[in-house]
Parts: sequence; structure tokens; C-alpha cells
Amino acid sequence: MAALIQEKVGIKDTSCSVTVPANPKAKLMYYLDCVATVIQLDNPNLRRLRDFRSYYSLSEEETDALLVLIVVLSPDELIGKVFFPSEDCGGGANQFIELTAATHMLAAVSPNVLIGGESKRVANIMFFQRRWMENNYISPVRSFESRLQRLSRGLPGRAPAPPKALPPPSRPRAHSPLRPPPSSSCCNIL
Repeated sequence: MAALIQEKVGIKDTSCSVTVPANPKAKLMYYLDCVATVIQLDNPNLRRLRDFRSYYSLSEEETDALLVLIVVLSPDELIGKVFFPSEDCGGGANQFIELTAATHMLAAVSPNVLIGGESKRVANIMFFQRRWMENNYISPVRSFESRLQRLSRGLPGRAPAPPKALPPPSRPRAHSPLRPPPSSSCCNIL
């Protein structure tokens, strides 16, 4: 029955399993990589900032650029647009769904979204568990708090705010078009 629903709705899980190093910088780079996956940040200059496996090779200036980007692309900007809290991610902590497959059922998601004052093309949406956001954004941001405060003096018009608490998780609905059938290929952090 799940395969029939998946074919009828046309949902395509584009998740993959990754191992993120246990380092706050690596986790923020992974967060940026996830953001770039959903809103297609195809800028070649961002590749180094997204390569979380090589977190140790970022210069101080690149680390500052990463921190500025993760503030601009904070969950506050993405939740409800391209990131959706869900405690049921098919066995993993987060899950990507291809937007072209999901648009038939998602009136709230448009092919473009306004992020930081710019229109960005949306390629996927991502469901995440609270622990995913805590591990890959909230906790790592806290470890850079003093550096972010220093950087905030140089950010025009926007100072980084401490991460807000996440909204309560939504209850899974049996036939929700937003919730694909459980899958073992959900993006897991090992």
C-alpha cells in the first residue's frame, strides 16, 4: 500500500546517509549544505563552506563567512517554507523530499522562496527532528556565541539572535501528502 501511495502522490525521497564530524564548525557546514540542498545555493564559492568533512581546512575568514551565512539562513527564515519539523523522518533525523514530486500536493510551497530579501529557487523540502536542529544548528551556534557577537558589529542591519526554541513537533497524520511513507534511506547522522 505504501508503494501505491508513493506512486500516486509522486513523492521522491532524495536523502542520503552522511557522517558529520563531531565538531561545531563541521555541523554548521553540514547545516549550510542542507540549506543549499533545499534552496539551490549553487554558488561555487560556497563549496568550501559546505564541505563539512574538511571543516579543519577553513581559514578564519572563511569561518567568519560561514557564521554570517548561517545567521542569514537561520531556521527562523526556513521553517515553514522549506524546513518542516517532524518527529517521523522515516528512521533518520532529517529527510529530503524532491519539490517537483511534492508540488502536486503542497499548495503552501512555491518553486521560489524569499530568504534574506532574495528570491531563491526551491529544489527540495526537508523534514527534521528536533534533535537534528539541536545537533546541527542550535548547539554549534552556541559554541560560536562570542565570535558571532564580534561579527554582529559588522553585519549591516541584522545582528545574530540566539537560536529560538523549535515549535512543538507536529503529530503525524496517516495520509498527509507532506509525510512520505517511512523509508530506510532517510538522511541519518551516524
